Amino acid sequence: MQSRRTFFKSAPAVAAVPAVWTALAAALQAAGKPPGKPTEDYWNLLRKQFPLEEGLIYLNAANLCPASRPVLDRYSDFMRDMHANPSFQNREKYKSHYESLRSKLAVLLGSEADEIAITRNTSEGSNIIVRGIDLKAGDEVVITDHNHQSNKESWQIRARREGIVIKSVPVTVPAVSAEHLLDGIRKAITSRTKVIAVTHVTSTTGLLYPAREIAALARPRGIWMHLDGAQSFGAIRVNLKEIGCDSYSGSAHKWAMGPFEAGVLFVRKDRLPQVWPSIVTAGWADDLAGARKLENLGQRDEPRIVAFEAAVDFLNLVGMEQVETRLRYLAGYLKERLADISRVQLKTNRQPELAAGVVKFAITGKDIPESYNQLYARHRIALAKTDTGNAAGLRFSPHVYNGTGDLDRALAAVRMLI
Repeated sequence: MQSRRTFFKSAPAVAAVPAVWTALAAALQAAGKPPGKPTEDYWNLLRKQFPLEEGLIYLNAANLCPASRPVLDRYSDFMRDMHANPSFQNREKYKSHYESLRSKLAVLLGSEADEIAITRNTSEGSNIIVRGIDLKAGDEVVITDHNHQSNKESWQIRARREGIVIKSVPVTVPAVSAEHLLDGIRKAITSRTKVIAVTHVTSTTGLLYPAREIAALARPRGIWMHLDGAQSFGAIRVNLKEIGCDSYSGSAHKWAMGPFEAGVLFVRKDRLPQVWPSIVTAGWADDLAGARKLENLGQRDEPRIVAFEAAVDFLNLVGMEQVETRLRYLAGYLKERLADISRVQLKTNRQPELAAGVVKFAITGKDIPESYNQLYARHRIALAKTDTGNAAGLRFSPHVYNGTGDLDRALAAVRMLI
């Protein structure tokens, strides 16, 4: 993985981005000394790149992230250009941007460029897999109770229509162990299992699934393993070749801090011939190379492709290792202090191997919607909630634009609810 220094020292990279990016890189590098361990000055400077409202404590990265000013500026520049000259000739340049983005996503995810399709979000990527794989009545698909709807209800709808069988594995809150999670999947597998579809990091409690171990269960049996990466893409380091899954989907608008309606779908190259495209329209051809056959969706908002590329550049500027380290630090900071508040029950695991950047908790005896509304109305804390089920509670999901001061304010507000 490229570091923020090596990425911006390379001649092609510098030539491909506006001067503001090289200036920002130099400023961040100066603020981030000593090398390899960013200081609070570094993170404070990074926070200033986001146009968040003054006084708003935004702790909802698991749903929607603000994009940085450099990304927004890049998007608006190309949007103005598109509307000033929407000719075929002017739009020809976007072909190279698709391929540049595809290559950068492949590096970010530890895959090959031909295995990358550029979609509109995680849900679309997951549904391409749900609809694109050949299955017959009686074939089994293993999911979990905490899968996102796009990787859960989508399978259930296909099951109702075609007679495939869905087996959903229960989830303990908090999880017992990685081995317990793996054992639940293992016990659900039969000779008729054709697909295992799990969420890499759940949006419900922030549980990090042992994806590599699940893929190791699936692959020798010829079972397709799909990974919903909505809460891992842009949040933690992901190497899909090391994980060994068959497909993976992610969104730009969450942890990757990119534009809305832009996403990525990875399909392992030897599996690509087994996926039927969901949409076929002008420009589609049977001989499109690799995963490109899965992204032919009609007219696209092409400036957002450039914005998505800029978001990947921004991640590379910071460095995925540094992003993940910071998210884990912020999430750990919250969990450690929430656990000390009376009547607060943590629903997110504290073990690093079972969690990432999402923090879920409940307050005994407090109405969830009321608490959620009070935190925003009285304290300007933007968060998420789950009203029912074993994942019921309030959810904080901090990102690199948050500092410990934000978290202290949020913790103080929680204490006021008790």
